[in-house]
Amino acid sequence: MQDGPDNHATTRQSPFDADADRPVRIDDPFARRLVTRYLARREGDLVTLREAVGKKDFELIERTGHNLFGSGSAYGLDVVSSLGACIEIAAKKHDAARITQLIDDLEKFVRHLKIA
Repeated sequence: MQDGPDNHATTRQSPFDADADRPVRIDDPFARRLVTRYLARREGDLVTLREAVGKKDFELIERTGHNLFGSGSAYGLDVVSSLGACIEIAAKKHDAARITQLIDDLEKFVRHLKIA
């Protein structure tokens, strides 16, 4: 099965699992601070997404997924963009179980990524 926005992480093992513990090397101190701050803000998105799933606020989930999709690649974090796209699509389908799985994947990636 090909990996794409509509079927990302269809199993519990995600394609980024092997890379999550590998440091992302950023030589520029300013860029390193930007990426670190970006990742810290994703923690807030995780809380927002989990609360929105509980409230079945699929519009908020869709908008948050869309924002992740648009911002991740700008910071060199294509996994965040891919997960954001998948969250957006799942929200359009009102698929709370899929959204929860994708939130778990995003949380794992954000919390295990190391910036060197």
